[in-house]
Amino acid sequence: MRIAADSTDALFDEQVSVVIEDAAANESVTLRASAIDDLGHRWCSHASVRADAAGRIDLASAVPVSGTYDVADSMGLFWSMKLDAAVVERSPFIKRDSEPVTVEITADADTGACASVSIRRRFRTEAIDQMDIREDGLVGTMYAHRDGSRPGVLMLGGSGGGHSLDFPALLASRGFAVLSLSYFANEGVARELIDIPLEYFERAIEWMRRHRGIDGNRIAVIGASRGGELALLLGATFPSLRAVVAYVPSGVVWPGLGGDGMSAAWTYRGRGVKFVKPAPQTPDAWSKPPVAMSAWFLECLNDRASVNDAAIEVEKTNGPILMFSGTDDQMWPSLTLADLAMKRLIDRDFKHPFDHVAYAGAGHLIRFPYSPVITEIFHPVVHVEMALGGSRYANHIADIDSWRRCLGFLREHLA
Repeated sequence: MRIAADSTDALFDEQVSVVIEDAAANESVTLRASAIDDLGHRWCSHASVRADAAGRIDLASAVPVSGTYDVADSMGLFWSMKLDAAVVERSPFIKRDSEPVTVEITADADTGACASVSIRRRFRTEAIDQMDIREDGLVGTMYAHRDGSRPGVLMLGGSGGGHSLDFPALLASRGFAVLSLSYFANEGVARELIDIPLEYFERAIEWMRRHRGIDGNRIAVIGASRGGELALLLGATFPSLRAVVAYVPSGVVWPGLGGDGMSAAWTYRGRGVKFVKPAPQTPDAWSKPPVAMSAWFLECLNDRASVNDAAIEVEKTNGPILMFSGTDDQMWPSLTLADLAMKRLIDRDFKHPFDHVAYAGAGHLIRFPYSPVITEIFHPVVHVEMALGGSRYANHIADIDSWRRCLGFLREHLA
């Protein structure tokens, strides 16, 4: 018996065909996959499948009898990996660098036959340079192509702080020059998401416009969650941004994260950007993890005057806008919050293309394809287990489709 994979070294977003050959006719085979993230945490998946009369199993057409996923899917062993149950502080599959991930796949048959294969999943191609940026007061990581300039993308994280390396590296490998920028909770930037000057991001945009690896007339911004709110805000503020992609965003501004909860998250020209007035929270709101915050955000939206004051003027954006949300987002109601931006764009006859793609049954964490799916997270800033929402399969579908749409959108509008 052997495991045949059509590619054992591919970019992370590429589909791999996994086939079992030379098993006994109609026998049951258990496949297991595992990988280690950069926190040293083990992620595992498994599926029990039955060989056909020729002793062959193609995961693209074989429905598992049992396992961590239950549909025919050649990539099922990859996205259905689960974090080791012994890990108390649940997290996504964390990458602290853009080095490849090795996925080990084994197959064990009822007859005692076994097989294994290692599959290397890369985030960046060899033609892309990674550079830490610590200049002009900026903190981040740049991914640039060696053979000339590309359209630029400013990438922003959410309420977890810091900056990511996996998504930006993968995006760069698909034809863009990407600056992944920290703006709080990292060395050299603010400790909390409070009073972050929009001028900091303006400086980053101007830095990108001067960079030899970036076409300064073709720069987009991508953000997720609070970074999605920020992406919409930056697009509405700085016309040198020519396109906006906002994952699970908000069309209104929310208060800062930390302190008394009544501080501005963002400032501009020395003044706090107006935000939605927070509603009172019951004393036990955080006592039963995983904490689901969507209902509280919806309650805040009942203060219509405050919501109107905090609305992002998305109609001022100098280019197209694409938003993604999940209908079962439990971190905050991204479906409703993105629709606030959509309504404003429609009401004001926005002159550029715009779209909001909502994924039925998906939650808050929408990433790149085949990343292990999670539905709750230990939040690194508020230090409590938070509900993200969504079914694992719906989140997987959202990852695949949003990535395809994001790449197509950027290629079309930064061309």
